Amino acid sequence: MKKLRKKIVLGVFMSALVVFVLTILLVYISLNTQVTYRADSMTKLIVQNNGVPPIKSEFEKMDDELGIRIADYNEESPYRLRFFTVSYDDNGYARCDISHIAKIDEVSAVLMADSVRSEFDKTGSYENFRYRVNEDGSMVVFVDYSEEYSAIDWLTVLLALIALGFIIMITVVFYFLSKRIVKPFEENSRMQKQFITDASHELKTPLAIISANAEVLAYKTGENEWIDNITAQVDRVSGLVNELLTLNRLEEVEEITDTEPVDMSALVTDTASSFDEVFRSKSVERIDEIEPDVILNGNKPQLERLISVLVENASKYVDENGKVHLELSKDLRYTTFRIFNSCEIDQDVDYSHLFDRFYRPDSSRTSSTGGHGIGLSIAKRIVTLHNGTIEAIPSDDGLSISVKLSNKIKASKQKKVN
Repeated sequence: MKKLRKKIVLGVFMSALVVFVLTILLVYISLNTQVTYRADSMTKLIVQNNGVPPIKSEFEKMDDELGIRIADYNEESPYRLRFFTVSYDDNGYARCDISHIAKIDEVSAVLMADSVRSEFDKTGSYENFRYRVNEDGSMVVFVDYSEEYSAIDWLTVLLALIALGFIIMITVVFYFLSKRIVKPFEENSRMQKQFITDASHELKTPLAIISANAEVLAYKTGENEWIDNITAQVDRVSGLVNELLTLNRLEEVEEITDTEPVDMSALVTDTASSFDEVFRSKSVERIDEIEPDVILNGNKPQLERLISVLVENASKYVDENGKVHLELSKDLRYTTFRIFNSCEIDQDVDYSHLFDRFYRPDSSRTSSTGGHGIGLSIAKRIVTLHNGTIEAIPSDDGLSISVKLSNKIKASKQKKVN
């Protein structure tokens, strides 16, 4: 349940992060849009008023005529505004009015005006200024709103810091609450595992009695198809019970212990060789591409079970006269094992569910093959315990199962799991 708690806390963290980021972004865009609109309105006023901002009474007339809306325009607005204008006569000579701004000289003003006059857009931004060129290009107005934009930037930073604080507080609070939240799930999982364990042990006794009675009947009356069927089904159910118990034990811990250097090259070769008789009976060609001396630090019994499950799975579903291809390699981070078996593939099936309990993707994977739909679930759990990944990759001519096992296994204080 630790992983579930981590996922829940991570989900809360990411949700809060997305909400705050979107909120701050919306505020930033809204404020920038508002300031830009105000700046463009002021440049329009100045252009329409022949290069000077109008007094309040004149603004109210222009407000009605031009449809310009500046809510807080008052008597002080013309004196607070930082702007300059550049006017051109018929001969192209420039005349500057920089009396309302201190940081721009005449040379800079003319250079800026010449630059924006050559642009296609009549309104836009130039560094920290908003500008407007009148219709005939004889006047360019620049309004400085850098302080307003800087205030927006500082406000955005402040909101981001506040949001970060809230996200951390929400995450910390939810981390402690998550234990109570997952408690029902933990209890339900514990009860399910306990039920599987109890039911499996309860089934073992009647299965043993049925098997013993079948042996007695076979001894007294001789073997027949009914006794053989009874024996076969008892063996099948016994195998299912054992696999359920194995999977249940594997799921009780989160990390493996009792690790040792395991010769994966020898392990894969020996395990595959034990299925040679099955391959010969189906006229299957076995192809090995096994890198020599591949050593992996892991739990040897679990790794033996993993390879056995995957090779057994391939032997069951490989086509007659088909092929099984085994590959083993190692790099700095992972030991990779791939096994391919030729078979008919249904492209409409989602093979990512192949490792779910009791899942059978198509009609070919029935009980007639002898499987229970548990083996690949056990394989996935073993891979997870070894900090690895497993995936099924269908192709036109068959199915590949690829396993990546981490070369660095973390030790824990959990009990040994075989």
